[in-house]
Amino acid sequence: MAQTIHSICRTTVLLLVAVASMCGVGCQSNSPMLEYITDGQQTFMAVQTTGKPIPSEELKSAVAIASLRCFQAGVVLGWMGGNGVAMKRLPSGWSPPIAIGVVKGDFGPLLGAQHVDIVMVFNDPATFDKFVESGSYFYAGAQGTAAATTGQTQASGPTVKTYTNAAGVYAGASIGGMGILIKDQLNTKTYGEGATTTDILNGKYQMPPGGMEFAKKLDGTS
Repeated sequence: MAQTIHSICRTTVLLLVAVASMCGVGCQSNSPMLEYITDGQQTFMAVQTTGKPIPSEELKSAVAIASLRCFQAGVVLGWMGGNGVAMKRLPSGWSPPIAIGVVKGDFGPLLGAQHVDIVMVFNDPATFDKFVESGSYFYAGAQGTAAATTGQTQASGPTVKTYTNAAGVYAGASIGGMGILIKDQLNTKTYGEGATTTDILNGKYQMPPGGMEFAKKLDGTS
């Protein structure tokens, strides 16, 4: 009896080890980009479920989008950090995403801490190309004192519109001089050595996990 119990226990342990091993291989994301895609998608959905979503006609005519989930904190002046992705519209659909991040931000007046969802809708290819080449310094604002406030804002020019959704305790918060950084190392890790931002956005690489789902959200098909 003792031998039988020992055999059953040993078999059970081996089975658990095998399952854990399989999970270690299959449950881990093969894409370091997935977190950035998730942030970008959650940001987009947060903006679209506000009282002032991005009009469907603007999304249909957009040549590219950038979606960032940011966090800011401070009193009077503050700091912001955040991650997200940018995607370009191609004849066959949306391109694979490139990872982007916030490198700076000056705010005021600001009270407490909050997160800010920012979606930039580009309707001019040259503007998006410039954004990718050098990052974008733009202004966006959201006015209000409620725990959850939404706002549509104008960006630095007519060729790109910025939509924001802010949540948290704040008063008259504004985003000024925000810099966007292309995460080249993460993009290389995702798509491989030699992958350039231009080639990624031109669709020369496969869509990473999570990318297709986000693309369907942008097209309103999911």
